[in-house]
Amino acid sequence: MPELAHQLFMALMDTIPDRIFFKDREGRFLAVNRALREAHHLPSEEAMKGRTDFDFFAHEHARNAYADEQQILATGKPMVAKLERETLPDGSITWVSTSKVPLRDGDGKIIGVCGISRNVTEEHRKSELLAEHTQALIDKQEQLDQELALAREVQYALLPQSYPSFPRSAPETARALRFAHRYLPEGRLGGDFFTIFQISDEEAGVLICDVMGHGVHAALVTAAQRVIVEEIQHLAGDPGAFLGELNRRMHHFFEPLPTSMFVTALYLVIDTVTGGVRFANASHPQPLRVCRKQHTVRTMGNPSRCYSYALGVAVDSTYSTEEDWVEPGDLLLLYTDGLCDLGEDKDLMPDDPRFLSLVRNCSHQYGEAFLDALLAQAREFSGQDKFLDDVCLVGIEIERCMEGQSPVLT
Repeated sequence: MPELAHQLFMALMDTIPDRIFFKDREGRFLAVNRALREAHHLPSEEAMKGRTDFDFFAHEHARNAYADEQQILATGKPMVAKLERETLPDGSITWVSTSKVPLRDGDGKIIGVCGISRNVTEEHRKSELLAEHTQALIDKQEQLDQELALAREVQYALLPQSYPSFPRSAPETARALRFAHRYLPEGRLGGDFFTIFQISDEEAGVLICDVMGHGVHAALVTAAQRVIVEEIQHLAGDPGAFLGELNRRMHHFFEPLPTSMFVTALYLVIDTVTGGVRFANASHPQPLRVCRKQHTVRTMGNPSRCYSYALGVAVDSTYSTEEDWVEPGDLLLLYTDGLCDLGEDKDLMPDDPRFLSLVRNCSHQYGEAFLDALLAQAREFSGQDKFLDDVCLVGIEIERCMEGQSPVLT
C-alpha cells in the first residue's frame, strides 16, 4: 500500500497543471512537481532542490514569500488562495493564487511548508480590464450626472423666477393676482413647462404645457418652446391665435424628427378689471376654479367639448377661445396630467369627482400652501411617495377683480 500511495502521489505530481512544492524551514526546495520545473525551464527536480525563491524571482516577491512562510512556521496556520504578483529575473510578471500549509513530520512537528500555486495571469488580466472598463463607466456616469445636474439647473432657470405684478406699480398688498407654482420632474429632467406674461396692467397671460414623455428629449423641447413663446408674445392677448401660431411652429420643429412628438397646452388670459377669463386648449386638462365662497370646485369652460389636437400634430390645427369668469377669493388651478396619473386603479380623470374632492379638501389653504397640500393629498390617495410622471402646478389667487374691490384677506 505505501508503494501504491507513492505511485499515486508521483502521478499527481507529474500530471497536475498547478505548481506543487515542498520547502524546509529555511525556504529551500525539498521537492517540486513537473509543472513548477517547466515554469522555470529546468531539466529536472534536482536543479531546484536546495535553492530558494531568491534564486528564481525578483527580490521583493521572494522576500514576501519568505515572510509568509515564516509566519506559517511560527503559527501553524495555513495561507489560502493568496493572490501574488511574481516578478521573474527577466522582468516578466505572472499572477498566481497560492495556498501554503505547514509540513509536519511523524510526530506533528512543523519541519517546513507545502504549497500549491495556480497561474491566474489571464484571469487577472481580464479582471483588470473589467475593472478599467467599470471605472471608465463610473467616470462616464459621473460626467453624465454632472451634465444632467447642470441641465436641470438650466431647465429650472427657464421657468419664471419671479411673478409679474398687476397692475405693474401695485405694492404686494394691493396686487390683483398672486401666483404660486410647483414643478416636479419625474426624473432628472422634465417635459412640463409654464410661463406668465404681463400682457398689460390689467391682463395676465398664463401658459402651461406638457411634452410627450420626459427626460432629456422632453427637456430639449421645453427649451425650444421657451424661445418660440418669446417670439409670439405679440399674440398673447388672443388665446386661440396664440396656440395656433405655437402649434404651427412646433409642428415645423417636430417635422424632421424620426419619431412623432406632441405637446399638450393650455393658454389662459385673466382680465383683472372685469374678472373675465379667456382660454384655449390643445388637449390639455381644463383649468379648475376653486370658489371658496361656495366651497366648490368646477372645471372651467364646457366640460363636454372636444378639444383640438395637441401642439405639433397637425400644422393647420385651429384653437377656439372659451370664456369664463372669476371673482375675488377664487383660485385658478392649472396643472399637468401627472397630478392625475397615479398608477394602476388610482388613475383619475380631470372631471372625476374623487379628483375634484382632493382639490376641494385643500381649498382652505392659499398659494404655495394650497399646492403643497394638493400634492400631499394626491400622494396619500395613490399610496406612493413618487409621482409616475412630471407634475407642474400653477395656482392663481384672485385677490381683487373689479375697480374698488377690497383685497381678499388670507
